[in-house]
Amino acid sequence: SLRRKWQCCKFHLSNILDDCIEYCKYQIEHTQKTSDGSTVNDHIEAAKDNPFLASIGGHQKILQEATEEPPLLPSAAQFAWTYFLRLNQTRQSGGFGGFCAISYQEMLAFFTLEDVLPEPYELELIRVWDRVWLEHQNKEQEKASKTK
Repeated sequence: SLRRKWQCCKFHLSNILDDCIEYCKYQIEHTQKTSDGSTVNDHIEAAKDNPFLASIGGHQKILQEATEEPPLLPSAAQFAWTYFLRLNQTRQSGGFGGFCAISYQEMLAFFTLEDVLPEPYELELIRVWDRVWLEHQNKEQEKASKTK
């Protein structure tokens, strides 16, 4: 039955949720532009290419991250991550420099246009990642307003 399928998926989501959140946070932090216009990932790649230069340049944290393995996205969440990224690209501004959450109406339009029927756990993952993204953006805006 549909209820049993949802309970199965819900149980499955609880098994991968922490890994999915960790992956999302890592991706948000490492693809964000830094003050020099490059991303954290760009700095990590440069540190891998020249660890000595990174160590004398005051980038020890980046050098440490260059040797660490990034978190992996569970395979069951890969389609949902792609959906989230595409929905995130069309995110609406909330005015006053903020952003709106991805609404169910936007998801419905997206999935209808794409002719995709997502699993319930994929919708929940999108909502979770959306909250993580919004929290990160709010923290960045707070930092920016304090430095002004």
